[in-house]
Amino acid sequence: MKKIFLVSILSLAIVTFTNAQIVFNSGQTLQKGAFSVGINPAWADFGDGDFALFMHGGYGLGHNSDLGLKLGFGWGNETYFGIDYEKTFLSGKPSFSATIGGHYWHYFGIDLGGTVTFPIQNIYLSTGLDADIVFGEDGAGDLEMYVPMWLPIELEFYLKKHLSLIFEADIKLTDHAFTIINGGVSIYF
Repeated sequence: MKKIFLVSILSLAIVTFTNAQIVFNSGQTLQKGAFSVGINPAWADFGDGDFALFMHGGYGLGHNSDLGLKLGFGWGNETYFGIDYEKTFLSGKPSFSATIGGHYWHYFGIDLGGTVTFPIQNIYLSTGLDADIVFGEDGAGDLEMYVPMWLPIELEFYLKKHLSLIFEADIKLTDHAFTIINGGVSIYF
């Protein structure tokens, strides 16, 4: 019964919210069979500046890797859907992981990133580089590729073993990116 409830919560999270390029990620991956769900409202200087609501879920695949899903609404009233694969290459103090994935938000994009995390007791400080390769359209309807890039800075506070508060700022590094400030909660099972 507990597994059915947890799978239902994860499914609801995956089918409900997330947007643009919020990393909400550390250099650590979930252990095999473990999963997480989370929610985070976010503000961005996209357009006139606006809020969005994000939900995310993750599942540990084993061999220091996991799969993440994101779904959300806001920022231009178009639903965002994303999926990524993350692999930890260095675990400990610090840890380092790389991520590859894809998303659809206005246009299809390939997501690439690297994250380094420094654990300090029950606080995890993470930063790295996040980039998209977006396959958009120009004014004439022709293919236009562009690469928005961000510098994510994240603080994750573990309140309990299975509960954390996460605060993140994604600082734009290129013209096609936009700054994002968000915070939320993640639950780990």
